[in-house]
Amino acid sequence: MSYPGLHIIGERINPGFHSTKELFDKEDIKGIQELAVKQVNKGAEYLNINVGERALNDPAFMVEVIEAVQAVVSVPLSLDFPNVEVQEHCLKAYDEEKAGGKKPIVNSLSELRWDMLELQKIKPFKLFLMASERDEGGEKVANKTAQEVHETTQRMVKRVMSDENNFDMDDLFIDVSIGPVGADTEGLTKMAIDGIRLIGDDPDLKGLHMSVGLSNISIMLPPKGLDGRPIKARIESSFLNRTVPYGMDYIIGTPGRKYEVLADDEFVQAKFDEAIEAGGFETVMTIQELYLDEDDDD
Repeated sequence: MSYPGLHIIGERINPGFHSTKELFDKEDIKGIQELAVKQVNKGAEYLNINVGERALNDPAFMVEVIEAVQAVVSVPLSLDFPNVEVQEHCLKAYDEEKAGGKKPIVNSLSELRWDMLELQKIKPFKLFLMASERDEGGEKVANKTAQEVHETTQRMVKRVMSDENNFDMDDLFIDVSIGPVGADTEGLTKMAIDGIRLIGDDPDLKGLHMSVGLSNISIMLPPKGLDGRPIKARIESSFLNRTVPYGMDYIIGTPGRKYEVLADDEFVQAKFDEAIEAGGFETVMTIQELYLDEDDDD
């Protein structure tokens, strides 16, 4: 993968991938190590470590995976489980020296998980902040507009950057969540794009990072159209083209994917833009048309 201004956090050590779940089920540590090395060789600058719900009842396995991965690669890790007790095990297992002195990322904090800040007593770390949800009277509420994403980010950053904490802006990663665009009847893809632009334009938020789980946007979509044209990867590239220029600089994704800068009038980019602006079921229908229409430029 080579996309200007973009860094990748390798996503494959996660039971959401069938092949990785098999490695976990078999406790195939060597296979997990090979997967880690493969991602780094393909350009991953961090590796995300997620063993699923097993982390709650078998934290020793999460620790074993962290130690095994750090034995074969020297990139820092993103420790992905939203539970403070699990993160305690993870941070104690993480060895900064094996990562070239670089801090791990704790993934993640939200307005309903401030206890994650207490982990600073163990060791310094970078931090994912969830901008897709907010606290309303102690209840989790999903954000539905770009303004809500921006305002949630502002509140979290203000609290995290207060004097009692020891974070720099460079330590913070704003997770602007995205889902499958092929089923997006609520305009959540547009919310993410516009939210990223608002955050990127905010002078009080300069210096932080923004990220998404990019492969989420193309879940359930075929790789190619009926005539063999590549569609899925270009949908992912289309999202990048509308967000990287505004400050999104990281993705949690699969290293080695072909991301490319597309012209505004390139067939998939133009259809993607049309779909995002359409909204509702028109978004879904326009994405489906990508797989049926012929590109006159081909």
